[in-house]
Amino acid sequence: SQCGACTVLIDGQAVKSCTVLALQAEGHKITTIEGIAGSEGLHPIQQGFWEKHGLQCGFCTPGMIMTTADLLASNPDPSEAEIRHAIEGNYCRCTGYQNIVAAIQSAAATTRAGRPAGAAV
Repeated sequence: SQCGACTVLIDGQAVKSCTVLALQAEGHKITTIEGIAGSEGLHPIQQGFWEKHGLQCGFCTPGMIMTTADLLASNPDPSEAEIRHAIEGNYCRCTGYQNIVAAIQSAAATTRAGRPAGAAV
């Protein structure tokens, strides 16, 4: 439970799935990385990661995106410090986190402009 790569949303809250028993998830809404985007294209968070090069090897990307969905659902205009605090539990082996932070800032701006973060469409 140290890397955060397995993060999913349970009832809209980011949770490391490796720490949750299947029985504990029963009856709850589970959203995985596959459920973030809609049929019309990438979710703003995914778009931000793509445009700002917030990924390299892809190991941390699903967990970062799901953690970001939770963050932006509760705080649509996070500061850089709030972003860095939110992603503390997600380990990235490749980057210095700067592009990830930029991607989250971009997603936040897009979300504030009209599309809700964290909501499957």
